[in-house]
Amino acid sequence: MSENSSGSKRQYTHTTPPSPAPRNDWLERLTRFNLHFGRFLRDAIGVILAAFALMTLMAVLEFYYNQIFGGNGTVFLGGAVLAYIAGWFTLWFGWGSFLVLFGLGYLGYFLLQRDGTDLHWGKLIALELASLLTLGLFAVFGGNDLIRAESGLDGGRLGWGMITLAWQTMTQPGGTLVVFLLWAFTSMVGFGLWAKLEAWLLTIAGEAPPIVLGT
Repeated sequence: MSENSSGSKRQYTHTTPPSPAPRNDWLERLTRFNLHFGRFLRDAIGVILAAFALMTLMAVLEFYYNQIFGGNGTVFLGGAVLAYIAGWFTLWFGWGSFLVLFGLGYLGYFLLQRDGTDLHWGKLIALELASLLTLGLFAVFGGNDLIRAESGLDGGRLGWGMITLAWQTMTQPGGTLVVFLLWAFTSMVGFGLWAKLEAWLLTIAGEAPPIVLGT
């Protein structure tokens, strides 16, 4: 009797199944947006970068034209905005402004391509570092003069600051040598010259360079 009463008093707990994990709706929306508007957005950014690089290049050329020939007019493009942008580029990058603008223009051209070519980020980063180190070399060639850097010459403020720090840390000859070696290394990596150098050394040694087969 006691067993039946105890059995009848048993309570069965009802366990609810775990709720499904929330879906990443924002990823789906991002993918859907990329499918519908990705090409349009990429073209728009490419056109903006290319146009900005071209207009700023003309303004920078005007800046140096006025500086060399002593003019103060607007030869290529007018406008206070472009004049301010050109002054900012020349103040911080000096002659390296042409490298920076070329990089922006090339990035815009790359975004406008239709063949879907992949961007080699390793080479791109190496070229960016090589461009930055080029500002330092420009400053070395100009004597690392702050007055010239403030006038938009040599490597601008960035080049002057880089070389000043290198010279204070590793003396003038040592700092210049280190900056030059880093520039050579990053340039070779960016332009893919290591493979050509290896093939040339193997040719001099009398060995056949390795043949890379692609599918």
